[in-house]
Order: sequence, then structure tokens, then C-alpha cells
Amino acid sequence: MLGCSEPPIAPDESPLIALTPTEYNNTIRDLLAMPMDAEAWDEPFAVGSSAQRAWPWTFPKETGVQGFEGIAQGQRSSPYQIEQMYNAAVHFAQYVHVSPSFHTCADWSSMLGEQKKECGWDSIKRFAQRGWRRPITDDEEQRLEQYFEDNWNNGTPDDAIILTVSGILLSPAFHYRIEEGDMEQQIGEAIPLNDWEMASRLSYFLWDSMPDPTLFAAAAQGELRTKAQIETQALRMLSDPRARDTVIHFHNQWLGTTKINHISPARRAYGPTYYNISAEPALDTSDDFVWPTILLDVRKSMELETNLFVERTIFDGGGTFTDLLTDNHGYLSNQTAPLYGNGVVELSGDNITYNDDNGISLNLRPVEFPADQRAGILTLPSVLALRAHPVHPAPVLRGTFIFNLACQPLGAPPPGAEEQAPPDTLDAQMTNRERIEVATGSGSCATCHDVINPPGFAFEHFDSMGGWRTLDNEQPIDSSGSFRLSDGEEFVFNTAIELAHQLASSTQVRDCYSLHWARYATGSALSPSHPSVADIQAQFREDDNIQNLLISIAKSDIFRYRRGE
Repeated sequence: MLGCSEPPIAPDESPLIALTPTEYNNTIRDLLAMPMDAEAWDEPFAVGSSAQRAWPWTFPKETGVQGFEGIAQGQRSSPYQIEQMYNAAVHFAQYVHVSPSFHTCADWSSMLGEQKKECGWDSIKRFAQRGWRRPITDDEEQRLEQYFEDNWNNGTPDDAIILTVSGILLSPAFHYRIEEGDMEQQIGEAIPLNDWEMASRLSYFLWDSMPDPTLFAAAAQGELRTKAQIETQALRMLSDPRARDTVIHFHNQWLGTTKINHISPARRAYGPTYYNISAEPALDTSDDFVWPTILLDVRKSMELETNLFVERTIFDGGGTFTDLLTDNHGYLSNQTAPLYGNGVVELSGDNITYNDDNGISLNLRPVEFPADQRAGILTLPSVLALRAHPVHPAPVLRGTFIFNLACQPLGAPPPGAEEQAPPDTLDAQMTNRERIEVATGSGSCATCHDVINPPGFAFEHFDSMGGWRTLDNEQPIDSSGSFRLSDGEEFVFNTAIELAHQLASSTQVRDCYSLHWARYATGSALSPSHPSVADIQAQFREDDNIQNLLISIAKSDIFRYRRGE
């Protein structure tokens, strides 16, 4: 009987990936050992002067791929971005003298002469190794030392340090995750990443930041080579608070809730119903800012409720994809409580208090929502409000979102499609569903909308703010429908709750979710047909635990190898 051999390693390309705005700021924070709380940077650490907050730095957003940053194919530089990279480097370099991790000596400020210079150089060399996330080469060390020497001879010791650190922060080795691999261990066209590269891959995958001392130590000892070694580190890293922030950040991009500040529900439609204010502002302009102020609080509460739901579900709850799409526990504040209606049960547990310098003050409380009204991420007000018009919900946008969750592109609408939409007014004579069906039910529109509309109609019980409703235009709401995905899966439902439970067990939806995570981990727009992706998806179909999914990606060939081209 012939023995079975291991399948060939199937690596993917290893593109040159720039640090995203999130990764850059997190790296600066950890490199300088500064506080995770942005407000803590202001006092007592404030140095220099800037038109913006001390940290994080505001960079232009990436173009992105399907809503995600950090994918090489969606990264484009611009003169403005380069200017901001320079400004940020100069700004953050000033923090080295208040950083608790920069100086290798305990009394830099009191040192003199050669002793001070020696401490400065030792500090610079260690900073470069940590900032570039690998040992520096002999050539790099010589050039860096000469640069430091020139700065030392032409300015004060403090300025010499700051200028040299600015240069380190402006180097490609800091801005890019450069992966060459261990060429001596090449297997066919597969080149394993070396230990230092693996440390960075793990840290930017699970923390959106640079490696910590434990990862650096593992890299130095050659302990990031086997699947078991990588799993050990991944398990450790997932227990760190930074992993929670990264998982939240991923889901904000997946759900589109990074744009929550764009929602603009109409005062005339929702001001009187939910917040007891008049439909129209007073003629004397005395309450012009009442509605915008309410919306500031509502948007922030929606954002926090989404983040808390994702975090608590994945890290403190059941932890599965099924839970993510079906769990009916969450948070609300006084500002969003009107949207949830009756039947909400407040639970014991820690309240979350939020205050910021914009005057927003929120107290979020853990609750259980009626199981026939809320089910997971699809019924979060943030997700629903983003796919709505100011007055009426948008079934077309909500339906398109469901197909996006299944990685089933629908193509761009034909020219003039928006002109066919019914007016978004309070004077409608029919239900929202009836108006959409009339507008899209004939001619060239019907072919596409027969597919798009049904999953969107499932959410007709939720208005433009994501609030629960039982009537539309004084008529009972019809949220039933059916549709089919490209893999043949069919969904038949009467409510959004039924649809959410069906989507939670959908093979195509789960495969899409794991594909997004694999792309996020590698920084490459991986093909859905990639053999390593298929292995990851097969595991996730059987075990839909999300943390286990992340570990399986970290152990996969596409994460541990690059293609030797």
C-alpha cells in the first residue's frame, strides 16, 4: 500500500504592504510605550505644537478593497499622504524624551559629553531595531551612526536624537512590511517567512501593531517556524486587549460602520416620534442645533453598541459566527433606547460610560432584546441606518448588503437607476415595500431587482434609524420573501430574524467571511479559489468559532509562506 504524501505547499504572492493609518498610529504608540488612551497623550506627555491632537495622527484614508484597508491592491500613495508621513515623523520624534522605553540609560538629562553621546547612540540603535522590527544590518548601522554623528555635531543632544529618530520613522523599513523569506528553506516555489517577518505578520494580523517583547524574543530564538509555535503565540495574543480592538476594527470595515457618522435621518420623520421635538425647527432659529446635537449622541451610541456587541460576542460570549448573526443580547443608552421599543430587559453587569471632548456623554447598559425583533449584527441600528434614506429605509441597499455578505457581486446599477426610485417623502400613499415594488417591478429594472429586493424587504420592520416598527403607513408590514445564492442555497423567510438564522448556517456566507479574514491577515486580495483558502473555509464550516478561525489562518500556508517569484 502506497503511503500518503503531504499536499504541495500553495503560497500566495507577498506584496509590499504599507502600514495603514491604524497600524501606523498603533505602532508609534507601542514603539514609544505610550498610553493606549488618546486623551492620556495630552497630559502630562504633550510636547511640541500641532493643529491636531497629539495622537493618533490623521492620515488620508486608503482606497481599500471591498471596504478593507491594509490590502496591497488598495493602497495608493499621494503627495498629500507623503507630506503627512513627514509631518507625523517629525511630530512623534519629539516624544522620545518622554517615552519610558526609548533611553537605554536611566539619567539621560543629567549626562554630559561622551557618556551622553554613547547612551544616545545605544538608544537610537535599539529604537531602529524595534522600529524596523528586525535586526539592522551592518551597512544600515554604519549609515545610521554617521547620520547620528552629523546631527550630534550640528545641534544639541536632544535635537540630534529627535532628528535621527525622524529619519528612522521616515524610512521604508518602518513604513512597509517587507517580506523576503528564508531563501535557504525554499520548497519548490514556496519560501517560508523568517522568524522576524512572522513576528510582524502575527502582530499586524492580530493587533494592528508591531510585535511585543515576547514576539521579538521568540523571533530571536527561532521559535516562530512550526505551526505549534505559531498557535502558541496566536493564543497568547488573542488574550491581549489589543486583539479585541483589532477584531472590532475588522468588523467595522466588514459592516461599513466606519461610516456611521454619515447617517442623516430626517428630523421631520423621527424627531417627534423618538425624541419629543417638533418636526420642523422654530422660525426664530433657536433650536436649529437640537436635532444635530441629538444625532451626535445617537451616532456615537450606535458605534459603541456595535463595538461592544462584536467584542462581547466573540471574546466573552459564545464566540461563534452563529452567535454573531443571531444573538439577541447587546447594549443601549438613553439616546438609542427609543429605537428598541418595548420588551427590552435590562441585565445586571457593568455599565459602560463614555465621555469625550465634544460634549458627548453616554451610559451604555447591557440588555436582552426580544428574540423576535433583534438577531445579531444584521439588526443593529448602525448597520440598518447606514442602508436607509433620511425618511424611508432602503430595501435595495439592504438587499445588496446581504449579497455582499455572501461575496456575490451584483454589478453597478445602470445609468439613471436612481431617478427611478420613489420620492423619499412623508407623503407616501403606500407602504415602502409597495412603492419599491412599483418602481422596480417592470422593464429593465425587474431582472436585477427580483434578485436584490427580497432580502432587503426582510428588514422592513426597521425604519431609517434602525428602530423597530410594526406598521408602515398604518399598514401591516410584509417582510417575507425568498431568494437564492449562486451556490444554490435557497432562503425562504417571513422575518429578518428567520433570515439571520438561515444566513448564520449558510456555507457561502461563512466562506465569504473567512475569505475576508484571510485577505486581512495576508494583505493580499486572495482568490476565492486559492487551495489554502479552501482549507481554511472547510475548517470554519465545521467549527464556526471565530477565534479558532484566526488561529487556523495563522497556521496556514498562505500566512507562513510567500511565493518565490
